[in-house]
Amino acid sequence: MTPQLSVRGRIIDPGHSDYDDARQIWKGLDKRPARIVRCADSTDLRRVVDYAARQNLPLAVAGAGHDVAARSMPDGALVAATGALDGVHIDPERRLAHVEPGARWGDVSTAAARYGLATTAASVATVGVAGFALHGGLGWLMRRYGAACDNIHALELVTADGQQHVVDEEHEPDLFWAMRGAGSNFGVVTALTLRLYPIHRVVAGVMLYPAHQAPAVLDAYRTITAHAPDELVTHFYYNGSPDGTHSTGIGLCYSGDPDRLAGILAPLAPLGAPLQDTVRGRDLAELQAVHDASTPRGARYHLRAHYLSELGDEVSEAILAQCRTVTGPFTQIFLEQLGGAVGRVPADATAFGGRDAAYSFLVINGWQSADQDDEQIAWTRGFGDAVRPHAAPGGYPNYLDYDEDHRIPAAFGAAYPRLQTLKRRFDPANMFRFNRNIVAEADHVVH
Repeated sequence: MTPQLSVRGRIIDPGHSDYDDARQIWKGLDKRPARIVRCADSTDLRRVVDYAARQNLPLAVAGAGHDVAARSMPDGALVAATGALDGVHIDPERRLAHVEPGARWGDVSTAAARYGLATTAASVATVGVAGFALHGGLGWLMRRYGAACDNIHALELVTADGQQHVVDEEHEPDLFWAMRGAGSNFGVVTALTLRLYPIHRVVAGVMLYPAHQAPAVLDAYRTITAHAPDELVTHFYYNGSPDGTHSTGIGLCYSGDPDRLAGILAPLAPLGAPLQDTVRGRDLAELQAVHDASTPRGARYHLRAHYLSELGDEVSEAILAQCRTVTGPFTQIFLEQLGGAVGRVPADATAFGGRDAAYSFLVINGWQSADQDDEQIAWTRGFGDAVRPHAAPGGYPNYLDYDEDHRIPAAFGAAYPRLQTLKRRFDPANMFRFNRNIVAEADHVVH
């Protein structure tokens, strides 16, 4: 007789009236898990892990549901949903944020901003803290304060054997190293502690220009980023829209002396006035929502991304040529400058790779109708193929889509063998596999 799963939260199966709502995620796919457990507390999380281990069940963990590969809501799996575990406690004296696993970046940024504090966070407020930070975390403050994983001070998690661990630099340092870059492979996080920094306001926003100015905007972007201070994080954009028009632009967050910003952005002056300019002083809670409307929840998306060592003429031309063929109404092409504090962290300090890269390239292709899937997915893959000859080694784990498992070892680079060893130790049966999966045996892949 199969034992019952006993939790304080709700267990939702396909016959439950809330099933269709509970399985909704950012990416508009029709995923049908076997059961969804809406955990009420960390004890529920531990019970779900123990139950899945004893019954040899596939287990996924869903936070905000913003995983680009939709791995958090797999067909036929038991899903531990952590959305109700969204508590945030700020310790202003120690400059730390204690965060539950279902919290979103908007929650953390709003709470920390009350004390004039912030950390590197996502540029969309609804993105979950845990998933973003455990696999790197490229955000608006990264060049000054490092990636989000660099600011994880401590973690609490439950491993596949049901054991609770508290890890930091002094306690289980090997596991702490692995969690900062490949964390979802090793357990279910029940709490995170993040470092905060004294920062009250920034200058941030987007300047949009007509699509035909994209070559000039990209040239200006290359000039700006060649001499950018660590206080400046910038994105080059090319955008589709629901009305079929295209636009291009620069997004920025500047946390330095405001009087210096005009000089830094001088290469944009020859372009004339932008069509839209939202660059202004913002508090940190508002900063996290800059991109909230750009990729609406429930649309259909496919991604391709690469690291770039430089932004030379050849790769720039390849990107611009593909931009001109955009048809998706929610499509965005990004270039974001890396470096700064991200690049100064030693390569072996965490499991997060790509620290030598100068830029990250990303295309988020977004459309509405399922009958366009084949065409739009093929277009996205073609864009990735066009940029790949110019790409640097590796890849950002948070940007790898469902059809890119073959890129996972390269994404972790030199860290991968050590991660495999730790995977054998902490999750030998690969129970935690609905992620950017570290495979314990090099010739065996669990799908």
